[in-house]
Amino acid sequence: MRYAVAHGRRAGRGGAAELGARAVTRLRATGHEVVEVTAGTLEEARAACGALVADGVDVLAVAGGDGIVSLATDLCAGTGTAVAVLPAGTGNDAARALGIPLRPEGSLEVLLHGAPRTLDTLHVPELDRSVLTNVLGALDARIAHRATLLPRRLGPATYTVATLVEIARLPRQEPLHYRLAIDGESRDLDAYVVVAANLAFVGGGLQIAPDADPADGLLDLVVVRPVGPLDALRVLAAVRAGRHPELPEVDVVRAASVRIEGPGDVLAHGDGEPLGPLPLTVTVRPSSLQVIAPPLA
Repeated sequence: MRYAVAHGRRAGRGGAAELGARAVTRLRATGHEVVEVTAGTLEEARAACGALVADGVDVLAVAGGDGIVSLATDLCAGTGTAVAVLPAGTGNDAARALGIPLRPEGSLEVLLHGAPRTLDTLHVPELDRSVLTNVLGALDARIAHRATLLPRRLGPATYTVATLVEIARLPRQEPLHYRLAIDGESRDLDAYVVVAANLAFVGGGLQIAPDADPADGLLDLVVVRPVGPLDALRVLAAVRAGRHPELPEVDVVRAASVRIEGPGDVLAHGDGEPLGPLPLTVTVRPSSLQVIAPPLA
């Protein structure tokens, strides 16, 4: 088979480069044709990997965080190229949700011996962008942005620290006003969290959509209505345990599409990466991506 293995030099505090190199060595040792892509930026990786996908490479393996997984998703959705995830970033939410081990040796075993799994993706038509995990459109998007400003040495705790900082600011903020068009039906509401989820996890292991099924043709729309700081901490604890759907402040709706209209200063994020300001539409593209994954239990 023809493989491309891409990794960044900085993701995962250097671990991506080592993991990517190991993947290249292991694949070549088993007789596969491999092109190694070493990129200093996501833009460089996009250009190089895009050319390989256009040339029909069988598998694009990416070592790094959810940002480079998102890039691979955007390039490979709707093509014949499968994505393989070698987690070496801060959050690794895509790998966690798909059961791909976060340990290097475990993820290499999945690369070598896993099987293609057909998944849905989320599509943002205004940007023609495909997303694998989730789209954040409220306070959660502000948390994702703040996380990018925190020191990298925080590692997996980055999102939690960013969340606590934003929770502390709640008494000084007005509730965020939204109009959501869910499968064409409009709702006006105030919310602190608006997440269109395809996979369960966000922010390095928070179970924002614990029952999300990336092969059901639907997204899980998670909405948390305004709460005070102390209640926000309670909701955060419930999210960690995946128990928040039963809380009265939380709504979870399954839908094929949602249009999110809200504050113009909210920069929506997809797979933890900036997308653009609201309004944005998120639609499900059923069975649009092949991912190399462990067998389903």
